[in-house]
Formats: sequence, structure tokens, C-alpha cells
Amino acid sequence: MVVTNQELVERYIPLANKLAYKKKRSLPNFVDVEELKSAAYLGLVEAASRFDPERGVAFSTFAYPRVFGAIHDYLREQGWGKKTEPKSAVSLDSEMDAGEGCALKDLIEAKPERNDDEFIEVVTQNLDKQAKAVLRHYFVDAYSMKEVGEKFGVSESRISQLIKRYKDQIRSDWNSVDLRFELAA
Repeated sequence: MVVTNQELVERYIPLANKLAYKKKRSLPNFVDVEELKSAAYLGLVEAASRFDPERGVAFSTFAYPRVFGAIHDYLREQGWGKKTEPKSAVSLDSEMDAGEGCALKDLIEAKPERNDDEFIEVVTQNLDKQAKAVLRHYFVDAYSMKEVGEKFGVSESRISQLIKRYKDQIRSDWNSVDLRFELAA
């Protein structure tokens, strides 16, 4: 029976998820496991495209180092490589220009000893209780969007929408200079 690349990928998604969660345990809470899973899936797709069943090696044995390597490549691209200092900020967003408000991943240089709870408390001080709880569960406690949704009795997609709305609100509430000043206090 010939197995297609797509079937291999679909069958071994649990392996990719397992490796992403395994790596997540050794990283700070603010590193998003969903991003690690995405990197793992890319590694899995690449492994499926290069796999040769004629060599007599099980696909899981072949894929494991490639998936784990893809996760490590992603982390290096994000500045988590051995040659760089780890990021010290809760990364609520990284796709902003300096003039648009605050790119939160760039803001915690003021007090590196601040922990994630203190950071979330400062940046969410203008948000309501629910917004604070959603952001804390997702970014600090490292719950998946599905888990946060279950906690609040809403769907995963609704949590995604809420997180985007809360990030937009934080961006409009803070500019990088003001947030640095507040965090240094």
C-alpha cells in the first residue's frame, strides 16, 4: 500500500504536537505553543516530502529530528538561539512599526527582573477584568485558545477575536515611551 505525503502528515500530526509541547515546557510562558506547533507542522511536511520508504526506516524515526529541528530553527529566527540573549518580553505582537503605538515584544528592556504577571498587570491596567483574565491565561499561563475558550464558555475562534481586540486596545492605550516609563517605575 502506497502512502501519500498528505496521509503521512495527517497521521503524524500528533507527533508534531507532542514535540512542540515538549519544547514549550523548557521555554518561558509567553512563548506561544501554537507558533511552535506551526513550525513543527512545517518540519513534518518537509519530512514527508523527503521520506523514502525503500530505506527501511520508520517514518516517525525519520521525521522526529526534522520536526524538532524545524522547531529549533523557528526559535533561532525569533531570537532564541544560543548566540543571543533570550527575549525578555511578553510578545503580544511584533508586526508594528514604531510610530503605530507599541510593539510589546520590544518594550521590556527597562526592568528585565519584572515577571510576566507584573508585565500583564501593567499593560492591561486599562482593560476590564475579563480581558485581563483572557490575556493572562493565554500569554502567562500558556493555555491554548481552546482551553481559554472552555474556561469562559466560548469558542476558540471567539477567544482569538477577543485577543486581537485586546491587543489592539493595548496598542492604542500605550506608546513605547510611556510603557517603558511605567514599567521602570
